[in-house]
Amino acid sequence: MPRLSSDRAEERRRHILDAAMRCFIASGFSATSIRDICREADMSIGGVYVHFDGKEAIVEGLVAELLPDHAFPQTMASDLQGLEEALVADHIASMRDWNAGEVAAWLEIVGASHRSPRIAAIFSARLERATLALSMALARLGSGDMSGSAARVHAQALLAALEGLSLVALLQPSANDEGRAKAARILVRGVLGSVIPDVRRAGA
Repeated sequence: MPRLSSDRAEERRRHILDAAMRCFIASGFSATSIRDICREADMSIGGVYVHFDGKEAIVEGLVAELLPDHAFPQTMASDLQGLEEALVADHIASMRDWNAGEVAAWLEIVGASHRSPRIAAIFSARLERATLALSMALARLGSGDMSGSAARVHAQALLAALEGLSLVALLQPSANDEGRAKAARILVRGVLGSVIPDVRRAGA
């Protein structure tokens, strides 16, 4: 088989991911087989397996494509105001206009984690990278008054709250970016205020 150029290979990968997502939306993740994805992509099983070794690998590709890592580890500021703004901006950037079918498909994929260690590891690794970055920032802003374990617990709580807010936005996609930012800011300030007292700045 001729070797595909990197551009052509990436195009094929995206084509397969798009086909898989359409299948997951139409039939559900559990009910979709690799053969279904092959038919939707109009490719042979061998052609699909050149790029993905199964449904779990396709999930990994979809997560990287549609649920990239949180941006705040790269933009995390050294002061409280910067941390708040980074978290809110990241929350808004990570949102998109999901339709009901996409929401249902993603919820089923996440739910499959308890049956698939590989899928669980995909989501766990993404969350761990975010938890580590945020806990380091909280420990730094705590000026040495917060232990590493305490910072991690607070980071986990804040991330869980933001993920919950994202889920609400998915299920009730009525708010615009301004409304989402306001909700995220209230949540972030509330959590940070319980961790770092001087979060209550003028105008907060």
